[in-house]
Amino acid sequence: MPRTADVAVIGDGVIGASIAYHLAAAGAEVALLARSGGFRPSATRQSAGQIRMHHSDPHDARLAALGLETFERWTEIIGGDCGFRRTGFAFLVDEEHSSVLARTVSELKGLGVETTVLAPDELADEQPALNLDGVAAVAYEPRSGYADPVRTTMALTERARAHGAEVLTGAGGAQLHCTGDRFTGVVLNGDVVNAEHIVVAAGVGSAALCAAANVDLGTGAPRALVHSKEVGWAAAKTSTIPGAASLCMVIDDIAGTYFRPDGSGQVLFRVPLDGSEAPADDTRIPLRSAEVAAARARAAARLRGLATAEVTTAARAAEAYTSDGRALIGPLARHPGLYLATGFNGGGFKAAPAVGRAVAAELLSGVVRPELDPYRPDRFTTGQPEPIIQRYRNM
Repeated sequence: MPRTADVAVIGDGVIGASIAYHLAAAGAEVALLARSGGFRPSATRQSAGQIRMHHSDPHDARLAALGLETFERWTEIIGGDCGFRRTGFAFLVDEEHSSVLARTVSELKGLGVETTVLAPDELADEQPALNLDGVAAVAYEPRSGYADPVRTTMALTERARAHGAEVLTGAGGAQLHCTGDRFTGVVLNGDVVNAEHIVVAAGVGSAALCAAANVDLGTGAPRALVHSKEVGWAAAKTSTIPGAASLCMVIDDIAGTYFRPDGSGQVLFRVPLDGSEAPADDTRIPLRSAEVAAARARAAARLRGLATAEVTTAARAAEAYTSDGRALIGPLARHPGLYLATGFNGGGFKAAPAVGRAVAAELLSGVVRPELDPYRPDRFTTGQPEPIIQRYRNM
């Protein structure tokens, strides 16, 4: 185990791996620390892997847009294979939200995103599997699609290692280490890795990690700002779905569901859960058959043939959420040496390349990156948290 590093990154998900890679590629000495076997309720491992730009929050859209080219040119830019597949992406809304959709598309075009507003019949011509009853307008992104979350994270981790990063694991996970009033390292397996900067990118584990070190995220109760919610999805065979080979990724804001192709002969669809807090420990609770059946019925109203498709697998995971709907990215003024990159509210995967690049640049240069300004953790201490931005019925 190395005794010193420029930066110690805690967290083995896609955000931590991206930060570690970009730091190591820039020449920094990096230690990436994780629990043996990974954080079991990992949001990364059970992510739906969506790569799309359409967001209610324009700042989240910007991060996604800044990362798209990396996914598209992964082998050239990063190395390895992230499993990116371009399927196109359609966002469906009712009449009440059609003007909001048009405004959002205009904002995205201002960010350089290739997107357009389609009438339902225009999409129907290309997507025979879709039942577009009740759809008033569609936002379509031809370059969007999905990637494999595990392959993406493994590629980033291996490329970080190739650039000299040390990847360290311990059965009990890592703990923050203080010297005086400054965080100076991380304890793993009883040993201390000293570092100038410590990045907490542990997802749902971030709150407990910070609380154990008496880190105040703004309210005196870190768990109040970074809490976990359960999310789920299931996959089914596409043999009963017409035109499945050309199916695009879809978010149906009217019904509150999504679905996308998932490799050869399968489609992945959302399984809504009750939104309750995920278990505090590593307990894995399998999806119940009634939950999957209800979710399939909801998606089947939009996707022809899904009602009779054979479900092959289902999964649930815990994702880290914040009280105002935006991630926590940046240093904490009252806790020198500590930098947060957590609480992505279910949207961290698509933003990971941009976040990793920007965080690495900030830590190594000391120059702030403007794309990260809306996500500063200290916003809660200055009384400036912005409200959750929800432009649509379900998004």
